[in-house]
Amino acid sequence: MLRGWEYDWTLPQSCPTRRKREHMSRIARQLVAALAILVGVLALGTTAASAHATLESSSPADGQSVLTSPSEIRITFSEAVTTISGGLSVLNADGKTVGTGNSEIVGGRTLVAPISETLSDGTYVATYRVLSADGHPVSGSILFGVGNEALDRSAQPSSSGDRLWEIIGGISRFIMYLAALVAAGVAFFLAFIHDRAEDRWRIVPFVRIGSILALFSAIGIVMSQAALLTGKGAGAVTDSNVLRDVLNQNLGWSLALLMIGLAAVHLSTDISKKVVSQSLALYGGLAVTVSFAVWGHATELSPEAISLAANAIHATAAALWLGGLVGLVMVLSLRTPETVRSTAGIIGRFSLMAFWSVIALTIAGLTLTITGSDANLNSILTTTWGQLVLAKIGLTLIVALIAAWNRRTLVPSLTSPTENTNELAVRWATLLRTIRTEAVLLVAVLALTAIVVNVPPARTAVVAKTDRVDITQRVDTGNVQLSVDPAIVGPNTVSVRYTDGTGQPVNVANSMSIEFSQPSAGLEPITRQVPASEPGVFVIQGNELSIPGTWTITIAVRTSDFTEQRTSFEVPVRR
Repeated sequence: MLRGWEYDWTLPQSCPTRRKREHMSRIARQLVAALAILVGVLALGTTAASAHATLESSSPADGQSVLTSPSEIRITFSEAVTTISGGLSVLNADGKTVGTGNSEIVGGRTLVAPISETLSDGTYVATYRVLSADGHPVSGSILFGVGNEALDRSAQPSSSGDRLWEIIGGISRFIMYLAALVAAGVAFFLAFIHDRAEDRWRIVPFVRIGSILALFSAIGIVMSQAALLTGKGAGAVTDSNVLRDVLNQNLGWSLALLMIGLAAVHLSTDISKKVVSQSLALYGGLAVTVSFAVWGHATELSPEAISLAANAIHATAAALWLGGLVGLVMVLSLRTPETVRSTAGIIGRFSLMAFWSVIALTIAGLTLTITGSDANLNSILTTTWGQLVLAKIGLTLIVALIAAWNRRTLVPSLTSPTENTNELAVRWATLLRTIRTEAVLLVAVLALTAIVVNVPPARTAVVAKTDRVDITQRVDTGNVQLSVDPAIVGPNTVSVRYTDGTGQPVNVANSMSIEFSQPSAGLEPITRQVPASEPGVFVIQGNELSIPGTWTITIAVRTSDFTEQRTSFEVPVRR
């Protein structure tokens, strides 16, 4: 429109082009908002996540006071670990490092560090950083004391720095999964599903931008791994030895395969020859999805071959489904209902691909759930890993139901002859809305996946949860709780805690006598003296529980010069 001598380049409100631009802009804003919410949820989930190899026992035990300086620190984990640019260090209450020798792994699961000097009486923190067998950093600390002094709990180091890098690593994994799967899936869509019309160039940026985002997210993962393994923050990335250690693991092979695959799918969009383009999209996409299987849970679940295959199939099906949805959303957004005849082929091919993708995703997902939980329903229902998997299954089921309705109802109605253009437009818009919903829900599934990979599998968590024995009895001073962990033959940590009726600790005595006996096996009492590690708390670690069966553990404290309080517990110990 002309205004004086100037031309108004603003498109009229009724212009179809303007309406389409506004529509696409609104969709973009909604997607950005949804992604921001998902990243926030992911950050919260990552801070609550646990490492994959969990601490089973230590010597000295966490919270234990020993009368003399220990000659070494031993920490045993639930699965195999390695020391990479980390190991074990011991700090005193002032935060100063005490002399320790080189850390080493004994028996695959036990981290051992000799102490080269005699520790004076006081509180100490042993901090460990190792790499679990599935490639995830594991860090933590135990608190122990030397002498009869109460433990100084303020000596416990802060883990806020690690939490930040855990969040960065979790968000980087989510973005890498999302970007790489979208890039691979959209490349396949363009090569095999699309009709190669000119609007394909409006879809190609999803492949290129996705590849670039996945590359930068991979860098974020490497940085978080280096920071968590060393505790040195971002500065760890500048150490070539640390980077070599990080990339020498399965992570290095995974990222190499990912980069090769992303390069191939990127090139597939530039090749005009159909056969070459399809080959690059197919094999490049497979390289991308297989790269996720060679690092993480799948490498430790058994049987390993089945787990790796299921993981690769799971990722491949997700890429085809999600990438296909993104491609189809763009096609339906860029075209009008009047082009339904020419677009019917794309819709039909996508519907067939989505059908088989859902079947593959279901079979692979069930296989991974079974291997991750040892087919134990209780472990699925009661562990964080299992509950997250159930949430993934629930969301995927909703998406599958929407897809089934599209395939059986909407798609046939679009391709059936009709003279009513308004009805055709309504069907077209409905299909577009449902496909967008599918895509958003699948992104939510990927966010849950990024959290799941940072949580111990159900079978590991259940073992750690069910091995420990906790018994509480009423006594004159309130309550006394006995904990035996792991309650199996061999080294055990026995903790005793005295509390009042409100659960607050009661300072009953400075030391405690504890007796271990098994009358049915003819074992006479084995007596140990244990100093209080803090008011009302006593911890002892040793090999007294040497045979299976029901042990009688009796604890005795002198509550006054003339009164001794004795409490007995029956504790089952298995082999």
